[in-house]
Amino acid sequence: MEWLGKLAHAGTLLIVNALLAALSSAIFLALHLTQRKVRRVRGVLLWGLSYAAFAAGFAVLFLPAFHIDFARLGLVGNLLIDAGAVLGYLAVHAYLEQPARKLWVLWPVAAIGIAEAACVLVQGENYRVMVVLGGVLRGLITVATGLALWRGVTDSRRVAARLAALFYFLWAFMLLYRVAWWMLHPAANVSQEPTSTFGLLSRLILTWVVTPSFLWMLTRQLDDELIRHAHEDPLTGIANRRVMWEHGERRVANANRDETAMAVLMIDTDHFKAINDRWGHDVGDQVLVAIADTLKRHLREENLLARVGGEEFMVLVRRGDAAMAGEIAERLRSAVENHAIALPSGETLRCTASIGYCVAIPGDANWRAMVVAADRALYAAKQQGRNRVVRGEVAGAETG
Repeated sequence: MEWLGKLAHAGTLLIVNALLAALSSAIFLALHLTQRKVRRVRGVLLWGLSYAAFAAGFAVLFLPAFHIDFARLGLVGNLLIDAGAVLGYLAVHAYLEQPARKLWVLWPVAAIGIAEAACVLVQGENYRVMVVLGGVLRGLITVATGLALWRGVTDSRRVAARLAALFYFLWAFMLLYRVAWWMLHPAANVSQEPTSTFGLLSRLILTWVVTPSFLWMLTRQLDDELIRHAHEDPLTGIANRRVMWEHGERRVANANRDETAMAVLMIDTDHFKAINDRWGHDVGDQVLVAIADTLKRHLREENLLARVGGEEFMVLVRRGDAAMAGEIAERLRSAVENHAIALPSGETLRCTASIGYCVAIPGDANWRAMVVAADRALYAAKQQGRNRVVRGEVAGAETG
């Protein structure tokens, strides 16, 4: 154990780094294998494999403490750590769903890794060469990982991502410091090297901070997905009935207070059952998505579109009198009629829509009464031959 005696602190840190990396690997692999929602998140498996490579690399470097040695042990350990850094970058790249062109950094990284292996295989293990080339390799991939995290997240995960990015930058600085020290001290040997312990401690802190940061990012992402699923129709990606009712009731209250006009449109896809019967439900779903996209393209952002039933949609016109609501309804009807839907078979399908709408009574609007009136108008449009727009009036008993 003389080797361990000379490098007591570094040896301890090798063990702790290996154990912490193994624990982090187990966490991410367990999440990937046992949590269905997490399994759909890209990058989680790669994070687990990245930490596994780090753990294996640190463990290999510690083997001489147990009188276990083999040719090129140092090279194997360092290449495993290099692989962990590369897998970590790939994990972040996959998690952020970045384009393949941003993987260009892997080319110089691969070249440096090949050069490191070639030097050791030809000249034998040279600690200085492995530190310099390995440090440049890891420094480059670490900076790329930090930049991806800093720039690639713009939602509720930003704080966690930038915290991780900061520690990646600090780790890259430490790696480059080690490289600079060895380049300035070419005659130094392992026993004289002051940066090893500090480098291992820095790596330990990086893992200790980055693993919880990644888990924090995953938690925020899953929370965001739950919120989105609670407010979004899973097929078409537009708002669902719940959101429409919340916005509608709130807009009615504001319209009554301000005595401004608003309207609600009920839209039904004509002969949708026949489409399902003839083409199948997959085509039916494709039709609904196409209609939702068409309606959305022909609406202003201030107006809310929602899917409220199988083939039924609603539009909340936040500000608009009877003339404007009628114009919007006719524009939507015409857009649906003129849109050709390409089917997987190569054929095209055209649909029509019936629309009923109701305009609020300024200062005396009632959301439920408006929806009922628009629904009755929709029924009238279908009774009159479909593919038309009908205006409905709120019954006197339903106002208030």
